[in-house]
Amino acid sequence: MQDRVTKELDGKQWLRLCRSVSVSERQGFRVEVDIEHDLALFRIDGVVRCVTNVCPHKRIALIYDGYISDGTVTCPMHGWRFDICTGANTVGGGGLRTYEVKEESGWVWLLES
Repeated sequence: MQDRVTKELDGKQWLRLCRSVSVSERQGFRVEVDIEHDLALFRIDGVVRCVTNVCPHKRIALIYDGYISDGTVTCPMHGWRFDICTGANTVGGGGLRTYEVKEESGWVWLLES
């Protein structure tokens, strides 16, 4: 867990997650915000995307460590494959929740809901 830093951007409240350089292409990055929010960040075509890190199949928090290809991530435990931008399950079954993030001043920020 991290120190909670928030900032108003564009009239909305955002939570700082990590440095932008921590999120690279072809490798996921895990951020544990609190007990209810375990997130996986990915950089797809230069844009940071955020989904829940918990696979809906068996509730395992390993999405960040999955195989990334063509804008999808495959859960390393069960092989379910998800579209990183939409959270949709590409092989059937439950999907991943997506979160709005943005990069600002060298940091990745999560829109607080």
